[in-house]
Amino acid sequence: MYVVDILVRFYGLGWRSFRANGWNIFDVVVATGSLLTTVLVRVGANGYTIDQLQKLFLVSIAFKLVQRMNNLNKLFKTAVYVAILFVPLLLLLTRTSDR
Repeated sequence: MYVVDILVRFYGLGWRSFRANGWNIFDVVVATGSLLTTVLVRVGANGYTIDQLQKLFLVSIAFKLVQRMNNLNKLFKTAVYVAILFVPLLLLLTRTSDR
């Protein structure tokens, strides 16, 4: 179902418009990963890594809801920006506490 959604958007928007939206790229990665890991599990491949990747991709599908709701989309973008700003700060704090 997700692959069909991606194909319809790709066909309707064209390559340039499709790739201009980061959510479309996210959808491609998540749908492809979900499909591949589900097929691997169905054919009998198992292991910790495959199980964890499948869980990651399936949970990531829930983030598709974020793009549909404007307030959640703003919250998600804000959280990403804040996380990017806090990583250098945390690294700086850990280095100064070692001295």
